[in-house]
Amino acid sequence: MADAAATNGKAPSTIELAVELARKAAALRKWEEAVEHYSQALEIVAKEHGENIPAEHADLYFAYGKALLENAISSNAVLGRADDGAEEEEEDKAGSSKGGANKRFHFGGDAEEDEEDAAVDLLGDAEKAVEEEERAAAEDDDEDEEPEDDFAAAWEVLDVARTLYEKSTADDDLVKLKLADTFIALGDISLETEKFDQAISDFEAGLKLKQELLPLASRQIAEAHYKLSIALDLTSGRLQGAIEHAQGALSSLEARVAELKVGLEGQAPSAAAKPVSSNGKGKGKATATGVPRTDLVENMSRGQIEAELKDVTELMEEVNVKIDELKNTSPEAQSAFAQLESEMKQALGGGSSGTSSTPAVVNDLTGMVKRKKDKAAPAPAPETNGAGTKRKADDEVATNGDASKKARVEDIAEAS
Repeated sequence: MADAAATNGKAPSTIELAVELARKAAALRKWEEAVEHYSQALEIVAKEHGENIPAEHADLYFAYGKALLENAISSNAVLGRADDGAEEEEEDKAGSSKGGANKRFHFGGDAEEDEEDAAVDLLGDAEKAVEEEERAAAEDDDEDEEPEDDFAAAWEVLDVARTLYEKSTADDDLVKLKLADTFIALGDISLETEKFDQAISDFEAGLKLKQELLPLASRQIAEAHYKLSIALDLTSGRLQGAIEHAQGALSSLEARVAELKVGLEGQAPSAAAKPVSSNGKGKGKATATGVPRTDLVENMSRGQIEAELKDVTELMEEVNVKIDELKNTSPEAQSAFAQLESEMKQALGGGSSGTSSTPAVVNDLTGMVKRKKDKAAPAPAPETNGAGTKRKADDEVATNGDASKKARVEDIAEAS
């Protein structure tokens, strides 16, 4: 039925059908299509519940926000490649234009007439070049709006998911883990949009929850440490923290390697054993949690264990290189970075790199997502009349992050 709804162009009639279509699109990395179907699902939710969205729909908001984030990232990548290609094309055109102009000049025959024609042609080429530049600039402005809108919409939707998870009355470790995932996703958006202070805050919140719920050997712990290290590295005066969390990521990966080696020796613990959580440093008293592990070594084949062992060992080498780079960062470079950041803030009128955390009511999300064609508007967000409050993202969105400092973060995470 879901496939039929997709092929005949009609919107799915139930939340379940819309979510099924969205998940299929996401599995194929068709993020724009996934965004559309999740939006349709939320529209049905809004018709049923109005603005009083129950906490049970937090998962839907989280999935929608993640799809928006992935769509924004992929759009940025496409635009980046298109810009690079356009520049190369313009250079090629410039080169061929020069070559063509030179061919018009020759010795012998009607030289004066040829030179006059060349001058006229060159004037026409100049006018065309100006028109093409203006057209390209207008197209760039239109294209740049979409990923910014998607990042902003992803923030709003994921912040609604955060609110709903926090409002949940169920004292459930699984809900807490989903809340941790939401904080990490919010941190991803802030890292992508270069709001590093906010990224640090959200990564810290997500890491704290994950450390309470998961063992040190979980690659989710390594991922959270590493992302936090990146955000700290990009913030002046936080170098020591960046080093500590990079070392935390390394410790987590080392613990996973130890688990995998034990598994290869056939000494893996019983699958029925409850996972234990680690504290901030991965040591101290451990507490049992109700979160089932999906990466138990005893459930893996020997080939899978060997493949992951190779992967984690390579990641450890890269993290070690990162730690060495951080340790070799000179105080002078840090001082220069801090001075540059201060000057930029003054030039921008004292703006902050973080985001405002002023409490506000979560309002309608309609119009947050810019689409290339008329589509169903996203559902309104729930009212928050309790502990859950909405956090507002900065209006300024910068999309050119330091790609080299974000490498292999996804590889560190656990396979879903």
